[in-house]
Amino acid sequence: MNNVINEYCVADYLKDRLEEIGVEQMFGVAGNYTAALLDTILADKETPITISGNANEICAGFAADAYARLKGVSALYVTYSVGAFSLLNTIAGSFVEQVPVILINGAPTNKEDQISKQTGLLYSHTTGYQFVDIHMFKPITVAAERITNAQQAPFQIDSAITAMLTQKRPIYFEVAEDVWRTPCVKPTGKLSSGVNATITISEAANAAKATINMMLKRPKSIFWAGVELQRYGLQDKFLALLDVINTSHTLPANHIHFVTSAMSKSVIAETHPWFEGCVTLKNEEIDTLVGDEGALIGIGAWTTGKDTGNEDIRSDKTILAAHDGVHVGAEFYPSVQLSDYLDQLIVAFSELEIQKNAPFSGLRLKQQPPLLATQYHAQNTLGYDNFYHTLGQWLCTDDIMVVDAGFPLIGAQSVKIPSQNGFVAQASWLSIGYSVPAGTGVKCAYPDKRAIVVVGDGAFHETCQAVADQHAYGQNTVVFVIANGIYGIEQYLVNPNPFRTPPVDYKDPLLDEVYPYNELPSWNIANLTDAFGGQGRKVSQLGELLNVMEEIRANPDTNFLVEVVIPKDNVPKSIAMEADTAVGEDEIDNPNWPPSGKF
Repeated sequence: MNNVINEYCVADYLKDRLEEIGVEQMFGVAGNYTAALLDTILADKETPITISGNANEICAGFAADAYARLKGVSALYVTYSVGAFSLLNTIAGSFVEQVPVILINGAPTNKEDQISKQTGLLYSHTTGYQFVDIHMFKPITVAAERITNAQQAPFQIDSAITAMLTQKRPIYFEVAEDVWRTPCVKPTGKLSSGVNATITISEAANAAKATINMMLKRPKSIFWAGVELQRYGLQDKFLALLDVINTSHTLPANHIHFVTSAMSKSVIAETHPWFEGCVTLKNEEIDTLVGDEGALIGIGAWTTGKDTGNEDIRSDKTILAAHDGVHVGAEFYPSVQLSDYLDQLIVAFSELEIQKNAPFSGLRLKQQPPLLATQYHAQNTLGYDNFYHTLGQWLCTDDIMVVDAGFPLIGAQSVKIPSQNGFVAQASWLSIGYSVPAGTGVKCAYPDKRAIVVVGDGAFHETCQAVADQHAYGQNTVVFVIANGIYGIEQYLVNPNPFRTPPVDYKDPLLDEVYPYNELPSWNIANLTDAFGGQGRKVSQLGELLNVMEEIRANPDTNFLVEVVIPKDNVPKSIAMEADTAVGEDEIDNPNWPPSGKF
């Protein structure tokens, strides 16, 4: 494993830079093209970097993504093409949701590339086009470097890592196998973000002043705590702003509170006294929240489809501040760093308190009624609502909830998360299968926490192998698989009729039933632990779920896989309320639409 020529080389350089920026975990699938780097790390008994293998590249990619969300950065290692191609989906998700992941792709040697070009010989894992891998990853990374020269390698490594630190998004290294062991210079200086914050301070002050002016004109305001508070480590600063506002002796006792959305759920603990709820901020919801007398102030919030119901919510009563600028109504303040903006807001609100001129009042959301006692009987069939109600009472501050796309993510918005950063979901990219391997990464990031995964059976089919990773790592992760036998969200989008109560009678089996292509193969999910490891359980009634939850708490060192069987037509309450008026894509094109007496 030791460097044969005992000289400082490219593998050493990348290893040292990874350590410097805080990489402590690498996920991946071993390949000979990256072996020199892995061997260099393993040979150093003092390195903080742990190398963990995964069942496949997709599991590695999603685990790395979740780990980086909580710890700030992670790294992936794969081999050329056959390994890297599988990661297009995971790296795209990290790019869209601003997660700093380093993808390290070992590549054929320079000699092999030359032979391939001159003779047409195809080596293993090659297509004949030497730039195929990097050209695929360039659009979904903030820097992509093909390293074929040891003398240039330090500059390429440093520039890419600087881009990642600046933009909080993935980067890509493609390193020729014969370059790893080639000598190069040692690092000089420390890498840091390329942002020069001093040039944006005055613009941040202007944005803060405009924000105060709008809030004075629209005093019934509410904050929207966005995902960038977590991405840039600004939760404490956001709470400091609220503290300045809400503890002022001159402000009304009716404090200004905050909401979150699917993307930002748990950026602040949902037990915080100023937390009002996790909501979908459609225009109608904003009108309900602030009316004509208030403003919605998004701090680090993104206008993604899941957060805003696919609506453009910008208006003269919205303030949307993110790391690349601040929108105050129709005004835009470019290049403002979110941290500077928060600092300037704190200063501005402090001055208002001194001037005793702050006529703000807060807002309260209408609380959802609790489940009826009849819905909570131990013999009742399980469904999304009583499952999530039970889960919300069972979760504790030592748990981190990880949820997959589709109905599980929609239903989970009602669960109160008791700890900051206690909820992880891919709420913008929405790749099904994310949650189970993400649970692996969550546990690696926070070893003292327990990852609680909720996933639909369709998404579970994609990445079920991650349960084997969790057992192999000695983790105590719990995976609840909500098994209704269908791709529920896909059916709902195309034709929600099977979820209506009662359904419309089209007298057409195609429109009256779940489509065959949304039906899933029948799996004995709870039995998979016989192969993967851990404890498998199957429940279909509330009392059975409660017994299993008690067993899970009694076995804090064991990983569990729980198959939660629910009816095929069961949906979360919010979906059930929409289904009667929702129009599926296939229904619009049907000549019998709309049906008589409906809509």
